[in-house]
Formats: sequence, structure tokens, C-alpha cells
Amino acid sequence: MRTVQVTWLRELRAFKGLFSCGVPLCAFLAVTGWSFVRALGLAEGGPLQLQTVWGCAVAPWLPIFCSVLTMRLFTEERASGMLDILFATSLRERDLAIGKFLAALSVAAFALVLSAAVPLGVLPFFAPAAKAAVHLLPFAAVFAILLLQAAAWCAAGTMISAFFRNPAASAVSSLLLCSAAPVGIYLMMLCWMPEMRAQVPWMPIMIHVYDFSTGFFSLPVVLLYLTATAFFLFGCSKLLVYLRLRG
Repeated sequence: MRTVQVTWLRELRAFKGLFSCGVPLCAFLAVTGWSFVRALGLAEGGPLQLQTVWGCAVAPWLPIFCSVLTMRLFTEERASGMLDILFATSLRERDLAIGKFLAALSVAAFALVLSAAVPLGVLPFFAPAAKAAVHLLPFAAVFAILLLQAAAWCAAGTMISAFFRNPAASAVSSLLLCSAAPVGIYLMMLCWMPEMRAQVPWMPIMIHVYDFSTGFFSLPVVLLYLTATAFFLFGCSKLLVYLRLRG
């Protein structure tokens, strides 16, 4: 656990850089804020609750943000040769993967907190009538499912970053896995079974956000994201073992 903590704190200090965290964080807050305001206008007078609108506005951008956060986790160390130095110590690959993953997830959680400040603080300040629609418990449920999704995206990005020496290649590959793959599978499913459109009108990740925002909690959904996170971290640790043995 000591190694995990040291790696986590080391990566958090690295995230203080402007381009590794500042620019992606500002871009994420800007685009989620724009999406929330736009979705709020479209949902006016409809049945969607405030926390549902916020969650559905954030969820599509979360895998992109996590891909950008994780693209440099291992690529820079592979390109600079630092990873070989770490391999020369008694450092365990699993601890290294978990520490870097936790650093990226911490930044993602911080971004979600800042994004939630818009519906919880900014909106009621400028629109006092919206205070009646703000309830902390439903927002906490939406935050929980978004954090679970962010954990899966960050774990996938952490594993993919160990494959490459170029951050851009890592980011593109992570985007393809986290964003393009789910959309492609969903579209192929609708093409193969058009009747499913009536039963699954939204992307599954959006359905999960909607369900949690309306109080419909599902243990299989939680286990799905936890399993995906564990799978990608396991894959990352085994890839690091391969890189160490290859030399």
C-alpha cells in the first residue's frame, strides 16, 4: 500500500501541469456546462429532473476526458526510459498500475465535483426558482454512477497508455475503446435488431445514469463497472510484467 500511495501522490503532483490537467479540466467543465444549459432548455416543461439532466449532460464527455487524463501515465515513462529504472527496483507492477489509476480517478472525481457546482450552486443563484428542484441525495446517486463510469474509463486508459510511447496514440486508442466501441456496438445492435430501439432508446451508459438519477439502483450495473475496472487494471499489471520480462 505504501508503493500505491507514493505513486498516487507522485502522479497527482504531475497533474498540476497546465497541459496535462489544466487545459483538459477547463475544456471538460466548459463543454459539460454548455451541454447542461442546452439540455436544460430542451427539457424545460418535460418530465426529466434536474439531476437527470446534469448526469446525461456529463456522461458523454466523461470517457473523452478520462482518455486525455490517462494518455501520459505510462507513455512518458516508456519514452524517457524511466519505466526501465522503476522495473530495476522491487516495485510491483500491480501497485504501479493502481497508483497511477487512482491519480487519474482523483482528478476525474474533482472534475465531477466542479461540474456539479453548476446545477447545485450556480443555477439556484441565478434562478432562485430552481432551488426547489435541487436535492442532494439524487445528485449523490448520479455522482456515484458517473464516478463508477469514470473508474472504468480511467482503468482502460491506464492499461492502454502502457502499450504506447506516444501520448497521442494512447489517447486515440483509449477514445476508440471507451467512446467509439460502445457507440459502435449499440448501433450494430440496433441495425441487427431494429425492434430493440423501442426497448433501448438510449445508449446503455446513459440509461444507467437515468436509472440512478430516478432512484432505480441496480447491483448488476455497479458490479459491471467494478468488474470492468478490475479487468483493465489486471490487464495493465500483466502488460507491465511482460514489459519487465522483455527488458
